[in-house]
Amino acid sequence: MSVSKWSFPEELLYDTHYQWIKRVGNKVLFGLTPYGLDITGDVLYLVLPTVGTAVEGGGTCGSLEAGKWVGRVYAPVSGLVTKVNDMVTASPALISQLPYNCWFAEIELSRPAELDSLMSAAAVQAWLAEDMKENA
Repeated sequence: MSVSKWSFPEELLYDTHYQWIKRVGNKVLFGLTPYGLDITGDVLYLVLPTVGTAVEGGGTCGSLEAGKWVGRVYAPVSGLVTKVNDMVTASPALISQLPYNCWFAEIELSRPAELDSLMSAAAVQAWLAEDMKENA
């Protein structure tokens, strides 16, 4: 399997939890990448933090149940949840159809320097290629 099977837009950042992150001023939106969907299967159920919740970068901030996997959703950065995408919590199947349009939540950054630890499109592709070799 080749990483080139999945798209990774250049304008986004990525984490090791197979999530994409989009910076919008002093806030970020985040969601699941197509690669993440491929390994989890169609999302059936999604629980996210409520507006006003403080989250810690890399810490658990929700849960996701999919066709092949049940697990946690991780906050890509630290901050305060300012919006939750009610559309995807009500209809998680939308994530499988439009993963880069179906953000989970918006977080106001409390530690902007944490963005430096996220990966570019090129870096995530290299990381995934190595990860896929190790787990083959």
